[in-house]
Amino acid sequence: MPPSPTTVRLACLGFVFDRHAQALIRQGAPAGFELAFAERPQDMSEAMLAESEVLLVTAPVTDAMMARAPRLRFIQKWGTGYDKIDTEAARRRGIAVAITAGVNADTIAEHAIALMLATLRRIPLADRALREGRWISGEIRPVGQRLYGKTVGIVGFGNIGRAVARQLRGFDGEVLYFTRGGPVAGELAHGARFVPFEELLAQSDIVTLHCPGGAANAGMFDAAALARMKPGATLVNAARGDLVVEADLVAALTSGRLAGAGLDVFAEEPLRADSPLRSLDNVVLTPHSAGSLMDDVPIMAAHAFRNITAFLGGETLPARDVVVPPAAPRAPVSSKGRDDDTR
Repeated sequence: MPPSPTTVRLACLGFVFDRHAQALIRQGAPAGFELAFAERPQDMSEAMLAESEVLLVTAPVTDAMMARAPRLRFIQKWGTGYDKIDTEAARRRGIAVAITAGVNADTIAEHAIALMLATLRRIPLADRALREGRWISGEIRPVGQRLYGKTVGIVGFGNIGRAVARQLRGFDGEVLYFTRGGPVAGELAHGARFVPFEELLAQSDIVTLHCPGGAANAGMFDAAALARMKPGATLVNAARGDLVVEADLVAALTSGRLAGAGLDVFAEEPLRADSPLRSLDNVVLTPHSAGSLMDDVPIMAAHAFRNITAFLGGETLPARDVVVPPAAPRAPVSSKGRDDDTR
């Protein structure tokens, strides 16, 4: 039977939509939604793309994909970083784009702090050595550091950057931050102080990145910026891989200019098998998993579905979620007569 005219066909595209997440998302889907899932763009059939009225994504969405999706009216990003969505093409095609602002900010902030601790204390190295039968406490002592009392510089002070500042309070250090927009109202309530970028680099024992990627910030941490960091500092990146020039970071780590790095994101993902980052004992690596907890899936899904149903109902979306407003959206296409098993 063909679906009801009120059926909303939604394609979920991206690595986070594994079978465990799918079950939770299906549980939270409103009545009348027909969901299809693809963990990789190449797994998304042409029919699935052509039939979808809404995309829920972590994967890239290109102009070419939009061209093959005549019914597409709304793109909902799972999370906040939308640099992989061609927003100019969406705007030109009348396709609205939204994010789920702030939903997993505390989760990502927690992961950034975990990277700080793991890197400073050389926890992965100690774990690996112990499993191999080596007792290396004497080797770790000269290179290990504590987080307590350190100065942490936060680059980017949105929801995640502010969450990092709040969570660092228990470590009794100084928290600095830089954002291109200048000081943020109520900064002291978050336990942080605005400083210029150069001062943040020079004063921070740890620099943690929480700003957008894309053309505006690509290569922000190149050889010159890394050289201006405090000698022996640690770099943490749980934002976007293109913020850091990886070859320059490797050089700073191998020379001893920087003490360590905790990285959740990379210029190319998955991280290449031949990446020199894999061989460095002063680097902690995680697979872009800072925001990937099952705890967050129902919360994220509920937020996404609120935005989607609001858009479809002609209601106003939360301003902080809107990336491309529905100023001149595509007209809805009736689902009458469509093949029910098209995916």
